[in-house]
Amino acid sequence: MNNSQRRSAAQIYRDYNAAENRHDLPGTTALVAIDLYVEVNGVPQVSSGADDEAAMAILYEIYPDYRREVKRIIDSGDEAAVIWKMLGTPSSTVEGVLPLNVEGVSIVTSDGFVLTKASLYADSSALDQALDRAREAK
Repeated sequence: MNNSQRRSAAQIYRDYNAAENRHDLPGTTALVAIDLYVEVNGVPQVSSGADDEAAMAILYEIYPDYRREVKRIIDSGDEAAVIWKMLGTPSSTVEGVLPLNVEGVSIVTSDGFVLTKASLYADSSALDQALDRAREAK
């Protein structure tokens, strides 16, 4: 790709979020770096595109109606701040899981083509439960 095809982190994130809301794992995976780094509240959670795909697959399984609403994006070129809300109703086949209703902020970084880093900040036991299940499934 040449530089004229570079996009801002905000543009890439919008496409990632749209694919995420369609539950399109190949679509989300294509928009993140192979060595994607994700941290939640400062704690490393994901260290590859494959880990992100696995975590999203678990979220979709636990919350069949999972979606993320983007409330606001502040675009700063290769970085963006995203204010979002994750929503989901637990599957009837999964016991003891809270409904997902989490608001948070992500700071995402890109190389102009894919997301390379995401730092999520949120206070939610439901999100923690889902991430724990994703780690256990690895």
